Amino acid sequence: MNPSTVGSAALYDILPTSYGGRGAYARQTIPEGTLVLSCAAPYVHVIFWKFRREVCAWCFEYAFESGKNKWSVRLAEGAHGEGSGAWFCSQECRDAYLCEHQVFEGQSGNWRAEINASFAKLLSAMAKDEKHPNAGSGTLTYLDDISKDVVSQEFLEKAWTLAKDSVIDGHQKRKAEWMEELNEFEIDTARFVLEGLLRKIIEEINPVAPLLDHVDDAALGYRVSAGRWADFMALQDNELSFIRANPYMLPCQIRIYRFLRNVAANLSKPHRSRERDEKENALFQQIADRLREHLSSPEYVRALLGRDPGNVFGIWDMATDDGSEMLGWGAFVFASYYNHST
Repeated sequence: MNPSTVGSAALYDILPTSYGGRGAYARQTIPEGTLVLSCAAPYVHVIFWKFRREVCAWCFEYAFESGKNKWSVRLAEGAHGEGSGAWFCSQECRDAYLCEHQVFEGQSGNWRAEINASFAKLLSAMAKDEKHPNAGSGTLTYLDDISKDVVSQEFLEKAWTLAKDSVIDGHQKRKAEWMEELNEFEIDTARFVLEGLLRKIIEEINPVAPLLDHVDDAALGYRVSAGRWADFMALQDNELSFIRANPYMLPCQIRIYRFLRNVAANLSKPHRSRERDEKENALFQQIADRLREHLSSPEYVRALLGRDPGNVFGIWDMATDDGSEMLGWGAFVFASYYNHST
């Protein structure tokens, strides 16, 4: 682990625990109230779909607390506005979000709105087709009643291989269709996974992209960035133990993978978009191609899903209120070790 850091030295070490995995161990007695870590942002996070209009996608400000029903500043205007999946409490937050999502400094971050719009479009198609039986769900029926006793690493590998081989991508047909239905949790988890994949792709395209090593200069104490893919992969993979304890989640995860494959397959080609200039077209197509490549097998989806349980934190409207409402969740990579701290 080698995060970008600023400020005072860490007051702890990351060491193996006696019961598996790693945790944060204090180097000395730390006075109560000491700020020991400031993360610039989660490596990957999601605001619940039902709250996307009410929670600022940048600062997480909750509209209700400001006396509003929802925020009105959208990530994108025009054709992709309503489906952009992100709203902001102010123009300043929108600008900060777009600046952070620049793959190259000075280049537009509008590519994210187009990918979000493709996601929303497939959800809309799913809602319209609710009356139809779940096409493709037949390949998952054998997982409906599995017990934890049959779940092994070999079982998981076979299930995911079948999932990969059974996917029919949209570009293989004249008109892409999605006939399976995702519940709210699956939709939110799909958005979480998509966020993680896109962050990995940005790192591959430009290893010095702004969002990768940004540290909050205004924060106090030991300050770290959100981290990189290698930092996220350093977290413990809990896939087997999680599915063994919750076998019903395996078909959910496979359905999420197949949905994202379909989203990627339906991303528009450059010549079909009139809202992008030549450089934006090239960047968007590079991201879209890499996303399809990353989804050609379940490897990266499984890596993200396997590190979700046990390593994420809830995003709440009021941190210290017992009546606080959970608005989403995020993986603060370097803070996750505090789940196992001493």
